[in-house]
Amino acid sequence: MDLATRRLLAVLLGCVAVLTLSGYLLKAQCIGHYDTRRDSNLCSNDIQVLYKARGMQDHPFPYINGGLVHTEHGARLVGGALEYPVLTGLFAWLPALAVHDDGGYLQLTALLLTPFSFLTVWLLARMVRWRALLYALAPPLVWYSFHNWDLLVVCATVGACYAWWRERYAWAGVWLAVGASLKFWPLFFLLPLLLDRLAGGDRPSAARALAAFTAAFAGVNGPFLLTSPRGWWAPYAFQAERAPDITSNGIWYWGFPTLSTDDLNTLVPVLLALGTLAACAVGWWRAKAEGVYPFVQVCAAVLAVFMLTNKAHSPQYVLWLLPFFCLLRLRWGWWAAYMVFDTLMYVGVFRWYYALSLGHDFGLAKQALVLGVWGRAVMLVLLYVVFLRSDPAFERRRQPELAPSEQPTGSNRTSLSFG
Repeated sequence: MDLATRRLLAVLLGCVAVLTLSGYLLKAQCIGHYDTRRDSNLCSNDIQVLYKARGMQDHPFPYINGGLVHTEHGARLVGGALEYPVLTGLFAWLPALAVHDDGGYLQLTALLLTPFSFLTVWLLARMVRWRALLYALAPPLVWYSFHNWDLLVVCATVGACYAWWRERYAWAGVWLAVGASLKFWPLFFLLPLLLDRLAGGDRPSAARALAAFTAAFAGVNGPFLLTSPRGWWAPYAFQAERAPDITSNGIWYWGFPTLSTDDLNTLVPVLLALGTLAACAVGWWRAKAEGVYPFVQVCAAVLAVFMLTNKAHSPQYVLWLLPFFCLLRLRWGWWAAYMVFDTLMYVGVFRWYYALSLGHDFGLAKQALVLGVWGRAVMLVLLYVVFLRSDPAFERRRQPELAPSEQPTGSNRTSLSFG
C-alpha cells in the first residue's frame, strides 16, 4: 500500500470515526432518560424502543415462535419477530443476550454496528478513492448510525457493488441476497445485475449470479421459513398492514391522507414496478448505445423510486443513498442539497413531536419537517433522472493475470482500480 493510499484511508477512517462517535454521543443522551429526552434532545432511536416493544429483554430466538397478532390497538409483532427480515432480527437478538436494559443494549449494539461503517468506507475508497468522503463526511452518520440497524444493509449493498466492480458476479449475487435478508430492498438490484450480464453477452455469469443469489437467500431464510412460516412471514405481513401515519414521514401521509392502506398496497407496488422497469429499460438502451450496461446508475434510480413511493420513509433511509453519491460522478451540489433537506426533516420531525407533547402544533419545527419531507421527495424525483444520465466514478485498477480459461467472457467494462 503506497503513501497516498495510506493517507486516503487515514482521512476517511478518521472522518467516519469522528462522525460515528458523535452519532453515539447524540443517541447516548437517551440512556436512562429515554421518554423525557427522546424528542427534545434529538436522541430518539428504534434500537432502544424495539428492545422493549419486541420483548428482546426476554431473549426469544427471533421468528421461530413469532408472528403477527391483531388486537384492539392494531397489529402487533410477538414471539421475537421484528418488522425486518431475518438477518436483522438475528443481529438484533445477539446483543440482547448480554445486557439487562435498553441503555446497555444501545451501547453494545452501537459497538457491534460501528465496524460495518468502517468497512463500507474502505470498500468505497477502493472503488472511488477520495469521492468516498461524500460518505465519510455525511451528516446522516451522526443522525442515523445508531438510529436503526441500517449500517448493515448499506455495507452489504456496497459489498455487492464492489464484487460487481471486481467482476465477481456470483459474489455480487450473494451480497445482494444478504442485503435482501437484512432490509429487503437490495432484492430489486438483482434484475439490473442480470441485465448487466446479459447486455454484455455473458449468460453464464448471469446464471451464476442468479444461482448464487438464490442459494444464499434460501440458505439464510430457508431454515426460518421451514421451521416457522408464520414467524418468517410476520415482518412482511406487518409492513403490508402498516398505515401511513404521523411517524411515516413520507409523501402519502403529508400529501394524500385520504388514501387507505389497501389503496396504497395496490398503488405503491405498481408505481415501484413501473419505476423499476423504466430504469432498467433506460439502462438497456444505454447499453445498446454505449456498449456498457449502467448497473450502478440503474440501481441508484431503483432505490430512489423505492424511497419515494414507500408507505413509510423512515429518517435513516438516507444512509441507503449515500454510497451512490460516491459511486456516481455527480456534482457535489446534489449531495449538499439532499443533506440540507434531510437535516431539516430530522430536526423538524422530532422537535415537532416534542412541541406536540407540550400542546403545540404549528411552528418552526413543523415547517422544517414539511420542507424536509417535500424537499426530499422532489430531490428523489430529480435524482432518478440524474442517476440514469450519470457516469460511474470508479478508479482504474490493475487486473490480475488470468489463465485463458479464467478470462471473463462478454465483459466490456473498463478495468478500474484503487491505487
